[in-house]
Amino acid sequence: MVSYWIFIVKDHLHMGRIILARDVLFDRVRNKFWSLNSRSRNVKKIKPGDHVLFYITSRDERGLMGRGVISTDPHPITPEQRFHVIGTPSEAFDYAVDFSEAEIWDRVIPIEELENKISILTGKKSSKVVFRGSVIRISKNDYQTVLEIKRSKEASVKSS
Repeated sequence: MVSYWIFIVKDHLHMGRIILARDVLFDRVRNKFWSLNSRSRNVKKIKPGDHVLFYITSRDERGLMGRGVISTDPHPITPEQRFHVIGTPSEAFDYAVDFSEAEIWDRVIPIEELENKISILTGKKSSKVVFRGSVIRISKNDYQTVLEIKRSKEASVKSS
């Protein structure tokens, strides 16, 4: 059975310099893997074929910015993958999953546009509380709603 997830990435710190969440996401998608903390609550539930949305939280922006499909069970991070991990908190992560497909969208879908449209945000006072942690399970309906919002945003940009 396919599960649906949101993987969260935040700004990283490396040698006193901030690496924006957007840049961390670009690197992860380019290398087709996601680093994980093996102690995260949902890590053991992730399986090949699961679908993921990428959420960035940064000093400049917060929202969904891409999607992917998992191709492996969570596994100890490989030396090659470790080479691509820069900055904290990711440097402390010891597991990874690989993607069979992964894409970044041209535009972020701001979290405010999703309030009361997806069940994990319905009735919540603060989306910041919902997006704590690094891996959140969502419903298939929430996943599909986000993709529909993305498609409608793309269509409105093309028609203008």
